[in-house]
Amino acid sequence: MRLTQGTFSFLPDLTEEQIKKQIEYAIEQDWAVNIEYTEDPHPRNSY
Repeated sequence: MRLTQGTFSFLPDLTEEQIKKQIEYAIEQDWAVNIEYTEDPHPRNSY
């Protein structure tokens, strides 16, 4: 399922390596990292 909402919704699907690099870069910049995950992605669900 392709989600069309969120920060990276305009990008094509990222590979695991690309996701890893995004997270590593954020940590190197001392940015706060928050990863949200759900089995049932729906705009009206809160998690």
